[in-house]
Amino acid sequence: MGKYILKRFIYAVIALAIIATVSFFLICMKPGDPIVAKVQQLPDSSRQVLIAKYGLDQPMTTRFVEYMKGLLFEGNLGDSIVYEGRTVNMLLKTSAVVSAKIGLIAIAIQVVIGVLLGIIQALNREKLGDQVIRVLVVLAICIPTFVFCALLQYFVAFKWKLTPIMGWGQPIHYILPVAAYSIPGIATYSKYMRTSTVGVMGEDYIQTAIAKGCSQRRLVFKHILRNAILPIVTMVPVAVGNVFGGSMVIERFFSIPGMGQHYVKAVSDSDPYLILGMAIFFALMYIISLFFVDILYGLVDPRIRITKNAR
Repeated sequence: MGKYILKRFIYAVIALAIIATVSFFLICMKPGDPIVAKVQQLPDSSRQVLIAKYGLDQPMTTRFVEYMKGLLFEGNLGDSIVYEGRTVNMLLKTSAVVSAKIGLIAIAIQVVIGVLLGIIQALNREKLGDQVIRVLVVLAICIPTFVFCALLQYFVAFKWKLTPIMGWGQPIHYILPVAAYSIPGIATYSKYMRTSTVGVMGEDYIQTAIAKGCSQRRLVFKHILRNAILPIVTMVPVAVGNVFGGSMVIERFFSIPGMGQHYVKAVSDSDPYLILGMAIFFALMYIISLFFVDILYGLVDPRIRITKNAR
């Protein structure tokens, strides 16, 4: 197991290095002038000063070497060109907390409701309730997130006056973005949980437990849930890894000062180091989540063993 974890860790480091390298050159070769947005209200003489300040007058390879040195030895993701006097690390520190609050609350709601709906569907397979939930699940998965944002904003905030249309800082401001974030996830977890539960219910040990007179409550929680929830357990770390980059549309729609909004603004303003820093951070979170998923596969399910001679 230790050898396997070390191997996966090395793969993760290599993957992150490749992503950082490719992202750097792609972003630096992107058409457009990153100084334009900053010097709109300044004289033209300031242009060369700013280009020299951010090292944009240096060859691309020189900039790459300097950037990677700062990243590896200092953890420095660079300076934002648009946000004067603020580094990418500072922007990530403030905005990541906002994105994490929305995402983690939404994931908790997704898992709890999605798992319950999936089990209910499986226990009432092909009945009216199952058919209705399946239709709603397909709709929730297919409809884009911004449609849910618009519907929630119109009905909950504008028509029913239950929450503010937008804003941030108060608990009531969490309702709309968390709801918009949760709906597709609930549908996805429900779909996978139903499929997994139906498969488990057809196993011989479940039929044996039923034949021995096992109560339905014990059957569901002791035998079915513990085995059927494996796909969900391995999906959750990936969802957590996507928290910081998965709510861009929602944060932009509700004017939430999270990472998604900063990322969209950085792209529109051609802020190269902010785009690059956030891309590396998103990749790091996703790779870490996949690393833990690989470990969970060997720990959660006793049927999965990672041996010394495993591939």
